[in-house]
Amino acid sequence: MAVKKPKTSPVVKVAKASVMSLADAHPNHEHHLCHIISLRNMRTAAKLAKDAQHICFLCGRAAKDAKNLCDPLKI
Repeated sequence: MAVKKPKTSPVVKVAKASVMSLADAHPNHEHHLCHIISLRNMRTAAKLAKDAQHICFLCGRAAKDAKNLCDPLKI
């Protein structure tokens, strides 16, 4: 008796996206909310997060200005 091979779905190769991580060095990181919070500067973090209009795609933090996030998205 012949053994039936299970049907497999075709493999689709996807190009690897260029995704930044929090550990990657990038310009102006000292002004980003994640860095400010890592320094435990909560008063400054609270001022930057008040009336948030952007969210960071990497860490999920929110800030009023996109310049204070590593990878901002408008909300």
